[in-house]
Amino acid sequence: LPFQWSVHLQREPGAEPQHFEFLTTETTDPRREFITSLCSALGKSGSIVVYSAFESQRLSELAAWLPEFAGRIKKIQRRLWDLLPVVRNHVYHPKFAGSFSIKNVLPALVPGMTYDGMGVADGTDAGMAWESLVRGTPDAAERDRIKKALLDYCGQDTLALVKVMEALKGWRT
Repeated sequence: LPFQWSVHLQREPGAEPQHFEFLTTETTDPRREFITSLCSALGKSGSIVVYSAFESQRLSELAAWLPEFAGRIKKIQRRLWDLLPVVRNHVYHPKFAGSFSIKNVLPALVPGMTYDGMGVADGTDAGMAWESLVRGTPDAAERDRIKKALLDYCGQDTLALVKVMEALKGWRT
């Protein structure tokens, strides 16, 4: 069930990216609000950089669940540009440790930027944290901590793509 997204929107090369995000903390079905807010944030033009087929697969699921959004979702999918094959086919660093996961690629190409020490550090952690947020009974302080950890993690994922792209462009010049 898609419950969160993050977008770092860079309107022109070299511009500071703007960050947009969505996280539901409700127990109701978030899919309609999720896709409506995502479509709004993405606009109607421009490339959308992703890292693997994960986002496209989730969008396909949303189109099946909410057929009234299928046309808009297909337009978004046509704009997706996957950075993973570029890195896998043209870049290697010993610090990748044999893995092309963004969790390994990011600190190798962008020193100082890592997932280490984050309250939520991977997708499995995110799913479990969200489940505890919406189904558990944590007190307000714990709910705020979990929400911040989820937002930080998802934001890190999209900012990571911006920073990896910048690092790769720097190698070209």
